Amino acid sequence: MSEAGQTVARKSFSGQFSPEAQEAIRTRALSGNWEVRRLMKVLGELAHFDEVNEKKTRRTMVWMIVLYVLSFLGIFAAAISGEFLGTNLVWLLPPAMLVLAIWQTVLYRKLKKQDLINDFRTCLRPVLRDLANDLDPEQKLRVQMDLSGPVDRKKTNERPAPPGNYVKGKEHTFKDPWCEVRLPLVDGATAVLQFDTTWIRLNVTKRNRRGKTKFKTKWRKECVARATLMPPEAVRWDEASLQARMDPRLEKVKLVEKDGVMCARMERFWRFKGSGDAPGDAPPGREVVGLLLRLHGAMMPSTEVGS
Repeated sequence: MSEAGQTVARKSFSGQFSPEAQEAIRTRALSGNWEVRRLMKVLGELAHFDEVNEKKTRRTMVWMIVLYVLSFLGIFAAAISGEFLGTNLVWLLPPAMLVLAIWQTVLYRKLKKQDLINDFRTCLRPVLRDLANDLDPEQKLRVQMDLSGPVDRKKTNERPAPPGNYVKGKEHTFKDPWCEVRLPLVDGATAVLQFDTTWIRLNVTKRNRRGKTKFKTKWRKECVARATLMPPEAVRWDEASLQARMDPRLEKVKLVEKDGVMCARMERFWRFKGSGDAPGDAPPGREVVGLLLRLHGAMMPSTEVGS
């Protein structure tokens, strides 16, 4: 976040949230080792901030558009009413509307700089809430989250847009491995959740039948949730069960070795589309929890296989 954006956040939200939440709002990131309850409290604060900020952003955008339209229409209104009223004071109305519109534009950009990725509150938070009873309350969760979304520093590729029905276009790709959470479970196993997002922004210029050009922005959001289950000791995995419960169109599963113990990993893919702003859709939390449940159901003690 820019220095100006950090200053606005500090002045606007100091005292309303915990110090940890304020720091996450300023940096748009959250990391470290956390107790379950403390992490859920901070995520709740961030979710409240993000919802309020989104409402303010939408309201500011509406006022910005209305004021720009009024400043344009005010020119004609001033010309008509000026002749009727016999005064030039009405000509102050259009520039006043324009100044207000510019002020709303500046405010809109500041609010956008404070925006957090929706996935943490619509996906990760429900996942942690569903798994709360399965987490070891004596152990801490290891968290690494980047909540900034598709910002310029994550841009990995820029190229001409694929052929289409438009005059010109450019495609931008953003790689965003935004979250990794390490979860200690009550049975001694460890679950690791990783969320990777690829944002693809397409800026195109189209020309309609009347010869007028229009600029459009289209988004594609490709999400991958990866669940890894690490048992506390050597186990055997029912690979046939894993394969039978997997949707090969959207999911992958494989066994990986960590510290001499065989672990299982399952990942699932989602795709969302939007226009204008980046899509706020996220993987459903229940489907992410389902990845871990299927992995846990395929885990067998090594003695059980040999019998």
